[in-house]
Amino acid sequence: MQAKSIKANSTKEINEVLLQTLSGGFKPTLAFVFISIKQDWEDLSALLDKKGIQIFGATTGGEFIDGDIGTGSIAILLLDMNPAHFTLLLEDYSGKDPKAVVQAMALKAKEQFANPAFIISNSLELTRSVELGEPILRAIESVTGPDTIIWGGRAGDDFLFQNTIVFSNHQSLQSGILLLVLDGDSILMKGQAASGQKPVGTEKTITKMVDNWIYELDNQPATDMVMKYLGLKLTEEETIAFNPINYNIMFSVARGKGDPIIRGVGAFNWKEKAVFILASIKEGDKVRFTLQPDFEIVDEVTGNAEKIRQSEMPHADALLMFSCIGRLGQFGPLISEEIEGIKNVFNVPMAGFFTYGEFGKTNQGHNEFHNSTCCWVALKEKNVH
Repeated sequence: MQAKSIKANSTKEINEVLLQTLSGGFKPTLAFVFISIKQDWEDLSALLDKKGIQIFGATTGGEFIDGDIGTGSIAILLLDMNPAHFTLLLEDYSGKDPKAVVQAMALKAKEQFANPAFIISNSLELTRSVELGEPILRAIESVTGPDTIIWGGRAGDDFLFQNTIVFSNHQSLQSGILLLVLDGDSILMKGQAASGQKPVGTEKTITKMVDNWIYELDNQPATDMVMKYLGLKLTEEETIAFNPINYNIMFSVARGKGDPIIRGVGAFNWKEKAVFILASIKEGDKVRFTLQPDFEIVDEVTGNAEKIRQSEMPHADALLMFSCIGRLGQFGPLISEEIEGIKNVFNVPMAGFFTYGEFGKTNQGHNEFHNSTCCWVALKEKNVH
């Protein structure tokens, strides 16, 4: 399988670059399109559709090829994958149970391939954020099994948090779930979920929780514990202006198997002394606070990617990356180094985007929905067509 990545600031520019890319006889069948909400995705879809290219599309919080990070732009990864080795499914979950929608999609996937693997994205109704994370993974696994390979990221909209979109050739949805289903017997996929968040302090137990609000940690008020960790003492007036998103407050949540996962704090309820968690978490979970990523994480992530390349995938055809939009603020300039570091390990065309949540398997663990994590996956087609 041959792959090529292109990037531009408009559909017109993409058309010009695409003409050059196709002039040598390259005939892509599939395009991963990561595009700013400011761009015209419908116009771009029509352009690619006319060239017979199937589209896996998502709006973003920033898009990139290699280490070239853009905002308000378009990044595309083109593959000439055998069309017999993949299919695209796109469904509207508006007014429905997303789990039921995804289960039906997984059944279609299972009908087509004995061993389906998935790249996933979904647009996001913010009031249903928790439903559109871990439950989607478990819905797929309920049909195809817990060892199913699943990678991806939720669509973004340049930090607006208003209107994210997933799309394919002839359809775009603001409340949609998009699955690229791959024949797992023909397409090899190897990847990693890495956060760089280092747990600190003693482990604490969530002792009281309602929905996604943590009320107590070790039987102590949750807001009190978080404020102590931050070293802050706020007046009543200061609490009104306090926004936890600005502080990148993260919990490292222990798993029975594999690496811990990261959960971000999205809101405070000062009256109830509770904190809201941005993804699935439950009473009884063991958590620790975390330190922000530092320079060491780039070497660590790159080193782990090198181990996977050497032991599991010496030669890849293409690379995809789904990195949390929160990492832009946490990493600063380091984010380009992280992206380039992974890309340079495999030295193949790559594209990715900054997401509103990531899907991927933890080291020695299970498929998880992540906050503040970078998920990458390398692809290789086994059977050349």
